[in-house]
Amino acid sequence: MTKKVLTFTKKVLPNSNTFVASQALNLPNIKPVFIGFEKDVTGISLIQGADYCVMNEYSKLPRVDRLALEVFGYVNNNWKEALSCQQASLLHAHFGKGGYYCTPIAKQLDLPLITTFHGSDITQKDKHSYNKKHREVVFQNSDIILAVSNFIKKKLVSRGCPENKIIQHYTGIDTQFFCPTGDKTKHPSILFIGRLIKQKGCQYLLQAMKTINKASPETELIIIGDGTESKALKEQASSLNNVSFLGRKNKEQVKALMASAWLMCAPSITLSRGNEEGLGTVFLEAQAMGTPVVSFDTGGVAEAVVHESTGILVPEKNTAMLAEALLLLLTSNTTRNNFSVQGVAHIERNFDVVKQGKRLENIYTDLIK
Repeated sequence: MTKKVLTFTKKVLPNSNTFVASQALNLPNIKPVFIGFEKDVTGISLIQGADYCVMNEYSKLPRVDRLALEVFGYVNNNWKEALSCQQASLLHAHFGKGGYYCTPIAKQLDLPLITTFHGSDITQKDKHSYNKKHREVVFQNSDIILAVSNFIKKKLVSRGCPENKIIQHYTGIDTQFFCPTGDKTKHPSILFIGRLIKQKGCQYLLQAMKTINKASPETELIIIGDGTESKALKEQASSLNNVSFLGRKNKEQVKALMASAWLMCAPSITLSRGNEEGLGTVFLEAQAMGTPVVSFDTGGVAEAVVHESTGILVPEKNTAMLAEALLLLLTSNTTRNNFSVQGVAHIERNFDVVKQGKRLENIYTDLIK
């Protein structure tokens, strides 16, 4: 009988969680069953028709049952029975809070528990963030803690996670889907992809565009995404030339825009409450498409982008150096093309989701044994 893994996210599946679907669907021999509290219409197609089991389809009072799970560890009986019927071999929770929710589920289903920490779920440090008590529960009750980068592994250790439980594992991306097409725009172009929130640093890219407008007036900046800073960023961009806000785009549209852009720039910053980039899936996807990356050197970005080989990393919030790096690659076809070739090789070597899927399945298998 084919072994199964219950793959938990709070919703099945947010459109921003493409990496969760891609990882689970590229296991060679183990079948994923996506579980959570409810379906998310923005990304349910990401699971490509795979089985799912969400709590609100088995609960008359889903909000009450979710609160009961969080506060008392109570698992709705109907949902628990449905999960049990899947006859899974283990439970894999994504994000630290997911591990907290899954601790009583794993105990009551008698399943080993793996929790993946992705970024701000472990880097946040202020009193209003995911708190120490919840983390301690996850550290104690997870059989394995997966860190999406060495940067996140170090953060886990600094927050008190037993090092012998941690395995660093890159999630990987689909390099068959994200691959070079050669269809670059005729004019210089920069692409930003990400939520329009302060952490993603679009405001610093717009500051750098003041210099780029003067030095390379034909260069276009295309901004993909939406968020709480959308209005402020549009106001900031109103005095600039060649800046376009295109809103949210689906996976195919993102791929096309990545393929055509000369460069990708997503200059993430570290917030005062500790939010940092764990690795950055868009950095991997862009390089796989042959599009070099320029960014601030924050969080785990240096593991995704090889400085002066597949992209350029500059000190955080230094907009002058950010503009200088962008102009260097916009004006030097040789350097940009070299970075493009080296970026594709870097991603295929270290972040191919099929290779990483085999490694993850080995982690699963060892734990099941």
